[in-house]
Amino acid sequence: MPDSTTLSKPTLPTFSWIGHLKPDDRELLSSYGEFFPGHPGNIIIEEGAMQTEVFVVISGKLEVRARQEDGTEILLAQIGPGETLGEISLFHPGPAAATVTAGEFSQLWRIADDDLMHFMEENPGAGNVLLRTLASILAQRLRQMNPRAFGLSTYAVVESPELEQQAPDKPEKPVAAAEPPKKTPAAPPLEVPQTYQGTKKVSTKTQVVPDLDDLESV
Repeated sequence: MPDSTTLSKPTLPTFSWIGHLKPDDRELLSSYGEFFPGHPGNIIIEEGAMQTEVFVVISGKLEVRARQEDGTEILLAQIGPGETLGEISLFHPGPAAATVTAGEFSQLWRIADDDLMHFMEENPGAGNVLLRTLASILAQRLRQMNPRAFGLSTYAVVESPELEQQAPDKPEKPVAAAEPPKKTPAAPPLEVPQTYQGTKKVSTKTQVVPDLDDLESV
């Protein structure tokens, strides 16, 4: 019976962003990186370290934890097969936002950023597929709720009792009593200038209309 902790005929998954490649391109891409095992407790990515590699989970489970200001760590997410870590470093290099460790024995594949870019340059058709897929995944990550997870991976946050316990209870805001409407102070009376009396006077003088005969005789 084969040992469950050994890697036998590792291949890249036929799902996730790599699954959009043709079988030949997927097999070729795997040769640009390497497969390796992750034993429970092994650190895959360390918080604060520069990210220069992309990781793909083949099997198993990884855990993402981040340090708090008081020095404690909280579990942000768990990562399963097909999920990816570190691909944002292709577009915006920087330090890792959290530490990723193997929660159980896991099979992983990693590729250096430079090697992945080299693959896409030498295989423009497959490279175009990868770029379009990665762009779509990164756009979806903008909708993720946890801001600290942004910049780390495209993993999906799964249900976990530990995650639920760490979620802070939001206190209910007391409903404030409605304030009575404020009375608007009356405007002061307008001071009317002496040259304007407000109402135009109508002349009472009788106007005499001349007779037409009198006009012709003029």
